[in-house]
Amino acid sequence: MMFSIDGQTFNVGTMKVVRKPSIDKIPLGTTLDGTKHYLNKGVYYDYEITISTRNMNVSEYDALYELITTPANSHVVSVPYNQTTITFNAFLSVSNDTLLQSYTNFKRWGTLTIIAEALEYAKEATE
Repeated sequence: MMFSIDGQTFNVGTMKVVRKPSIDKIPLGTTLDGTKHYLNKGVYYDYEITISTRNMNVSEYDALYELITTPANSHVVSVPYNQTTITFNAFLSVSNDTLLQSYTNFKRWGTLTIIAEALEYAKEATE
């Protein structure tokens, strides 16, 4: 799978991509017949991407890790969406990664999980 962060493309082995849509809505109340009413504002697509670092060399992994752990208000990410990709501004964080091997001159890390929290609506409500 290929994805990009701030224009840097990474070709990684994907273990799992979880897309988490959330609809932003304002509750308007409940009418006498028991029906709840909302004002729909839009939908965010958050992502959780677990990658295998097996095919990445140590410097590529280190560069990716430094990029996603740099404190920034947002990053531009491109990730899989349906049969294509979607690009959006996101707050990035690392859920976890695992030290697989430790040698004298390098360490091999693996199974990195990245969380991309969308900062803008992917779709705005049409109502």
